[in-house]
Amino acid sequence: MLKLVINSMFYKLGLLSAVTVFCFGRTFSQKDSVVSVERFDLSFVDEYDSILVAHFRALWDFRNEGELKLEVNNDTINAELLEKRIKELNESSPFDFRYNTPTKSMVNLYINKRKRLTEKMLSYKELYFPLFEEQLIKYNLPLELKYLPIVESALNPRARSRVGAGGLWQFMPCTGEMYNLTIDSYVDKRCDPYLATEAACKYLSFLHEIYADWNLVLAAYNAGMGNVNKAIRRAGGAPTYWEIRHLLPRETQNYVPAFTAINYTMKYYKEHGIVAKPIKFLDLEIDTIHVCKRIEFDVLEEWLGYEQHKLRYLNPMFINHVIPKTKDYYSLYLPVSLVGDFILLEDSIYKYSSIEYKNYVANDKFKRVQKTHIIKYGETLQSIANSYNCSPEDIKAWNNRTTDRVRKGRKLIVFEETTSIKELEEIAEKEDYKISTYTVRKGDTLWDIARKFPGVSVANIKAANGGLSSRLSNGQKIKIPVY
Repeated sequence: MLKLVINSMFYKLGLLSAVTVFCFGRTFSQKDSVVSVERFDLSFVDEYDSILVAHFRALWDFRNEGELKLEVNNDTINAELLEKRIKELNESSPFDFRYNTPTKSMVNLYINKRKRLTEKMLSYKELYFPLFEEQLIKYNLPLELKYLPIVESALNPRARSRVGAGGLWQFMPCTGEMYNLTIDSYVDKRCDPYLATEAACKYLSFLHEIYADWNLVLAAYNAGMGNVNKAIRRAGGAPTYWEIRHLLPRETQNYVPAFTAINYTMKYYKEHGIVAKPIKFLDLEIDTIHVCKRIEFDVLEEWLGYEQHKLRYLNPMFINHVIPKTKDYYSLYLPVSLVGDFILLEDSIYKYSSIEYKNYVANDKFKRVQKTHIIKYGETLQSIANSYNCSPEDIKAWNNRTTDRVRKGRKLIVFEETTSIKELEEIAEKEDYKISTYTVRKGDTLWDIARKFPGVSVANIKAANGGLSSRLSNGQKIKIPVY
């Protein structure tokens, strides 16, 4: 039974839905409040899937699992069938997969208890597995290792463990430093899927050169070489994982069974009625841009017109949603469809992300841009003025009105305070120019068109056309602000 130890203060206050404090790997005491999954809605635990999976010793009690019975299409899969399938896996793998009670428990965890987590991981594999497979082939490593990040982080690149391990491959800071996965106030390279995967391949290759046994490699990856070497010495120099398993930390005792179970799950999930959930991105839809100047994600969102939470999803290594200036470069991962837009707009993105610009606007006052307000039921002129931080007299002056009366559905011209970069650009662009019309020709880009008109930039054209997309079509008519 999955049990979570929850800080007793939160429990007494009844703030179960807000709990974010978990205590792993310690003895339960009478002062602890123990909450059973069966009795409470623990849907919020989904946020911590990666951490829960990574630390087995607080998740379940192997002694009380009993006989494994899995329902599949109304038929019961017995232990005999499970054993047969695991033996088949073992025969085609360099790993020593074994059928035993811990392995049965782990299969039960992924197939039954954490079925929703398994469905999500099956979706994420479409984004991450092509990357894992490419690097594993490059370093001549077994392809089964592509499942290791599932055990480590549940394919969550932002995963953090209780002891400080981070990223898809859960590197500790000291180990990550050995493979140039540095950490500072802005960037945690352990969370970069590409850098961390290559580092993991190098580290796994190093461990295999030492132990020459893939199960021992997994044990050393989880517990550290010191714990594995100590267990080997205590066992009189026993050469295999299963011979020293009882001498390893409890988490590591269950690590290889978990790896066996996830290999089983990834092969036989269809037989268990598990269906992958839709995913936001596929590996082939993502491209890389090298940047060396400061970029803020809110500026990137505004200029590319792309949701910031998706940018963060693709770039989990940038801790504060800022790419700092660097002498070398950082990799920015974007959907392929946005790469062209970034190239066209990068000067503006760099400008408005710069520290110099931030210092300039810090002492500047709010500016106002014209908006149209549609009067809603129950609104008064005073309430409308309050929402735009102005006075009723301001609104009357803007609309040539003399009365305070308002009617539902009528429109009012208002001037709203803003610090939006694009809106402030539009204010500047509306001054002192005439509008000309240009018909797009085959092969035209905004950059090509801007060069045809002296003094006109891509940003000018986009502002004059209400945030025009960089993807143009033949025959399209666009406005050109001619100065």
